[in-house]
Amino acid sequence: MMGLGDVCQEPVALETQQAFVEHVAKWGLSYGTEEEYNFRLNLFAQKDAEIKEINASQDSFTVGHNMFSTWTDFEYKRLLGYKAPANAELPEPTVLATDNLTDSVDWRTKGAVNPVKNQGQCGSCWAFSATAAIEGHHFIQTGTLLSLSEQQFVDCDRTSYGCNGGW
Repeated sequence: MMGLGDVCQEPVALETQQAFVEHVAKWGLSYGTEEEYNFRLNLFAQKDAEIKEINASQDSFTVGHNMFSTWTDFEYKRLLGYKAPANAELPEPTVLATDNLTDSVDWRTKGAVNPVKNQGQCGSCWAFSATAAIEGHHFIQTGTLLSLSEQQFVDCDRTSYGCNGGW
């Protein structure tokens, strides 16, 4: 586990410091000590360097900062992971025909995809993927994009293990 003293404390460029201040304001962050502020600034600087390297190395997509840009890997990984009970049985997958598909479709440009949502610290990725699939399908069928409630799935579905992951 990474602690406050475990991030390299190298000088941070003024441009990166300004981006960090904007990031803190955008996400409503605050830090109780100067030590934690500097720790998070250095994490942000490391992520900023990684983002710039990725964006410079290819042109098929662009990456950027998000609410996790000041988190350690340990903090981020606490949000991940499926925690199936010992007796869980996975359903058999359904194989669909693929001979009638186009090479690609970008549903974002067609208006069938909502902005990215945040599941917080609940392991409910299953609800977010199910909701996004239903929202997209509804758009394709009706031309109207809805934003459905993932929380309702988490509260009502008794077989997907709520915030403990699912399928």
